[in-house]
Amino acid sequence: MTGRGAQVSEPHSRLARDSAVVGAATMASRLLGFARDVLVARLLGGGPVADAYLAALRLPNLIRRVLGEGGLNAPFVPLYLGITRERGPEEARRFAAEAAGNLAVLLLLLVAAGELLAPWLVLGLAGGFADEPATLAFAAYYTRLMLPFLLLTTLAALLAALLNAERRFAVAALAPALMNAVLLGLLLVLHLHGAAPEKAAQWLAAGVSLTGLAHLALILLALRGLGLPRPVLRWSPDMTRLLRTGGATLLAASAGQLVLLVATQIASTEPGAVSALYYADRVFQLPLGFVGVAMGTVVLSDMAGAAGRDGPDAMLGRSLALGLALALPAGAALVALADPIVSVLFEHGRFEAADRMRTAGALAAFGYGLPFAIVAKVFGQVYFARRLPRLPLLSGILAVLVAALAGLGLAAGGNAAQMAALAATFAFATQAAVLGAMLVRDGIWRPSIGNLRPIAASLAASMLMLASLPVLLAVLSGPLAPDRPFLHRAAALASICTSGVVVYAVAAWLLGAFGALPLRKRRA
Repeated sequence: MTGRGAQVSEPHSRLARDSAVVGAATMASRLLGFARDVLVARLLGGGPVADAYLAALRLPNLIRRVLGEGGLNAPFVPLYLGITRERGPEEARRFAAEAAGNLAVLLLLLVAAGELLAPWLVLGLAGGFADEPATLAFAAYYTRLMLPFLLLTTLAALLAALLNAERRFAVAALAPALMNAVLLGLLLVLHLHGAAPEKAAQWLAAGVSLTGLAHLALILLALRGLGLPRPVLRWSPDMTRLLRTGGATLLAASAGQLVLLVATQIASTEPGAVSALYYADRVFQLPLGFVGVAMGTVVLSDMAGAAGRDGPDAMLGRSLALGLALALPAGAALVALADPIVSVLFEHGRFEAADRMRTAGALAAFGYGLPFAIVAKVFGQVYFARRLPRLPLLSGILAVLVAALAGLGLAAGGNAAQMAALAATFAFATQAAVLGAMLVRDGIWRPSIGNLRPIAASLAASMLMLASLPVLLAVLSGPLAPDRPFLHRAAALASICTSGVVVYAVAAWLLGAFGALPLRKRRA
């Protein structure tokens, strides 16, 4: 291999390798989260206690998904790496210490205010609870128990961004898995003791804050080898730069979660819809987390490191093709298999047939939005890497407005959970379209037959897979019946999913969907 060939192939292979590491860790977290949510559905069902607990959980989930799963990378990593290049690693670590100290003070003030204003905070998350005083009271109580999570996991997320800047992805990516493991252990204890819904929700709310402590402890242990920065209260010009770009960047990075908050508001107008939307979102987040978080975390670091060269522009096409090669079949599967997925995963204990129907409708609606959410994630990284968050911010604000307007327009259609998920899908599509148009306008992305061919092949292969799924469902309808043993149903669903993956993989390979993806090093 020539030197030039090595230089070209190494970033390609590293992108795939690092994305796989982060994606695998994220997948582990999502699978543990799946097991957690199955037990939550079994313990709480889809009634008012579940609505209250899951509405209160929206704020910690917003923080965890935006900050704990890579959101602070966008404002912190490019600035940290820039200081390292310009002034050396010591100045960069000093900047990290300043950021940690100032953030801790801000978070303490926010948590204190949240404890005092918990009922109003809940109404901001689920305004429909104003007509349900008991549900509102439960939700305010659970919110107060969860608020320490905000302080603990946000500090952990900042320190995890430092690890990512040093290209130490594994520990930061594994932290959410640890958090889910803590809650899963608590759920198993509650399940074995047959806890009533009210008592179970109380313990789970306290357990959320405990997971934040576990997250921070893990990151602190990982930083010992690099030299743990001691937080300091000082305001340098670097902090001003972080604040100037970071606020807009975080708002832009949180657009998807803000859309889900709007969706929760829409769902809160119907009893049981908040919990249905939550359970559907949890299934939706499995492929979104694997593809979006992995691509976002690794691609951002590589783009930031390649600033000033043509690396980011060249990487965009590969990242988009890789993301859609995974997102298109996953979205098609969510649409076609929504009912059996929800039935097998959640239809146990206090989770009944009516809850399944509401949740499956919402999941199918989310499935249409998955490819758009991935595309928006990839497109946004280009501007974040260049420290230009204004356009992602504007597109995010537009997406939130679209979700709100779509929710108002769809509200009369009944099934509030499904309508809320459809509103979110419209928002994701809007965000992706706006960002794509801006990239073309700015000359950053130049769509051509060459870089669109693998995407078209992935779409065609997904359609072939989608056509095969009704046949597979008909063949295995017996083992999937709700009255069959869980293991039989799970095995049948796994067989359908595996067969669908095989159909997609073969079709995608034959059509050339994987031809341009960085799956292996190329020889010079």
